[in-house]
Formats: sequence, structure tokens, C-alpha cells
Amino acid sequence: MSVAHVASRARVSTATFYEQFQDREDGLLAAYRTVVERILGQTRLPSGTTDWSDGARKVLAPLLNALQSDPDAGRVLFVEALAGVACIREERRLVLEEFGRRVEASLDGPPKDGNTPDIPAVAVMGALRNIVSRHLRTHAEDRLPLLVEDGLTWVGSYATPAGQKRWSIGPHALLPATSAYRHRPVARGPARLPRGRHSLPAGVVARSHRERILRGTAEAMMAKGYAHATVADIVAQAGVSRDVFYEHFSDKQHAFLEAQQHPTQYVLDACATAYFSAREWPERVWRCYETLLGLIAANPAVSHLRLVDCYDAGPAAIRRAEEITRSFTFFLEEGYSYRPQARQLPRLCSEAIAGAIFEIIQRSVAHGDVTQTPRQLPLVTYIAIAPFTGPQDAIRLIARFGERSAPAMRSRGAARP
Repeated sequence: MSVAHVASRARVSTATFYEQFQDREDGLLAAYRTVVERILGQTRLPSGTTDWSDGARKVLAPLLNALQSDPDAGRVLFVEALAGVACIREERRLVLEEFGRRVEASLDGPPKDGNTPDIPAVAVMGALRNIVSRHLRTHAEDRLPLLVEDGLTWVGSYATPAGQKRWSIGPHALLPATSAYRHRPVARGPARLPRGRHSLPAGVVARSHRERILRGTAEAMMAKGYAHATVADIVAQAGVSRDVFYEHFSDKQHAFLEAQQHPTQYVLDACATAYFSAREWPERVWRCYETLLGLIAANPAVSHLRLVDCYDAGPAAIRRAEEITRSFTFFLEEGYSYRPQARQLPRLCSEAIAGAIFEIIQRSVAHGDVTQTPRQLPLVTYIAIAPFTGPQDAIRLIARFGERSAPAMRSRGAARP
């Protein structure tokens, strides 16, 4: 987005723009603040006399109605604000903290039927962002207000007896720091080709160059961010010439999109293999996310590109990131037949769970905590299985999986330096 583009859309001159704002970032910050007030200002903190479901409805219903009326504002709030624009980061952090307090307040209302939801606010916010983002991208904002009751049903599927400490925000939702282990990288960096003349086939040379450029793209993006990284930075990281880069990619964005897609099949195959290595569905989910979180931690540059930098790389990269997130709903399908109560759950649960888990992981990677991501395995598994097993059974199952996995995790950490 350029100032000229903004001025054209506003039907003013660029000189008029600069009378109001110092630069593009200043204008974007002002737009973000306006949107926050316009959209989130319509949500109300629940009173202390309503139960949690009524409180949550008072937050969710006006928000979705506002997004239906003003989808462009919704895109700024839920999508564009994730781009790596420095002026927005602190503002967004403060907004998320405030909205998180509203979500927590809505969930901490008097219990309905003696139960309150045991789920962290960050998970609810991630589910909301994922669902809203997809509807806005597909111009389906008119359907958002119709999702209120299904959304409340999903939140209610985490309900536990009132008065209990919330497991999802306690110490047992994370593995001990000593339990985190290192997983094999998605792809080791390709070795440099021999200098001078060699007899390697042309295909081997081309594959080596391409893989080095893809890895170099991820490393350049992590070091400088999409907006500031250049083709020169990519070729320096990859150890190839500019001519070689342009033999494979037309520009920086082309290289980015290919680097974003490159490990997808490997990751899905690894997760599927882990998933089908267990007999019972809840443990299958545990093993699937154990593998996913390990791969994320073992590949920080690739993970940062796929989970953080994608929001600064344009609509195609954002759409691909959302598609990758939704691909993991496949592993939830067995949950709907796990017990009779699960068959009554709305299908929105899968999308909500995927968004909740993505939000937790994405925040860790964005904050530079990627190596600690595997510690979130209990929480991530709980969010995935609790609606289908019931939260109390989910907690018991996760404790059992953790005891069973601890020796194997330690041995893997020693065997895979």
C-alpha cells in the first residue's frame, strides 16, 4: 500500500494526505485506532448478574454485528494488523490485552448450571480471529451474526464445575522446561556444490540452488522482516548469485510464496504418520501435535516465515497461511464420533479449535519463544480434544500421555542433536 494508493481511494491529493499524517505508517496507526473504537467500542463488559453464556453473548453478538456492517474495518482489525508494521505492534498488544480482559470477564460470570468454561482467553480470541478472517476474505460477513450460538456452544464444551481452578491457565498445561526436546529439522540446509568443474547432473545443481534459495528466503525474512528484506539479502543467505536467483524466481514475493509452501507436504506427512501411530483418537491428536510443535521449534526461520512474516507478504500469503491452518482440522474428524455428546457439536468447532491453536503457536513464534513451543503440547492437545471427550476426561488423558511420553521424549532429545 502506498500513500498515492490511499489518496486515490480517498479522492484527495497526496498533499492533502500529508497535511493530515506524517507518513504511511502514521495514517495506518490512525486508521487502526479508529477501527478499534468503531468495532470493539460496541462490545460491552458483562454485568456481574449474568451467567457466563449471557456475558459472552453480550461481547460476541455486537462484535459480529459490527463486523457485518463494516467489513473493511474488520479486515484492518483482524488481518492487516498482523503485518509487521512497527507502529502497530505495541498498539495491537494493548488492544489485545484489553479485549482479553473483556473475554475473561465474560467467562468469569456466575456459572451456568454450575459450570464455567476452562479455556484461556487467548484461545477464544484466536478462534474468533480465524473464523472472522475467513468470512471477511470470502465476503461472507453477512453470515457472521448467525454464528453466535454455535460459538457459545463451542466455548461451553470446555465447561467444568464452578469453583475448580482452571487447568488451562495453570502449570499443568505446560510441559516442564526439562521435557522440551529437539526434533529433526524439516530439511537440512543443502550442502554447497563443489567449486569449479564437476560432473553433477543439471537437475541436482538446480535442486540444490532452489533449496538454498528457499532456506535463504526464510532466514532473510526472519532477520529483517518481509518489508525490509531484499533479493540481495536472500542471495547472501543462500550463497548464490542474483542470476541464479532469477533463474528460479521472478521476485521476492515469488520466492516467499514458494518458501511458505515448500515444507507443507513434509509437515503434513510427518503429522499424519505420528497421528496414525496411536490406537485411540485422543492419543493420536497428542502425537500429531507433539510432532508439529517439535518441527516448529527445530525450524525457527521457516516457522517464522509461515506463521508471522506471511501477514506482511500480501493476500496470497495470508490465504495460504489460513489454508494451512485449516488443513489440520482433518485430525479432529474422529472426535465427532468419540462419544454421543460429541455428535451434537456444531461443525464450527473444528475451525474454532484450529484458530485457537494457531493463535497460541503464532504468538510464541512472534515473541521469539519458538524453541519453547513443544512445552505447550498439553494445552494444545486439551484445546483440540476437550470438546469431544469432555474437559475432565481430557485432563486425565493428557496426564497419562505425558507420563508415557516423557522417557521417549528424553531419548529423542539425546538421539537427535
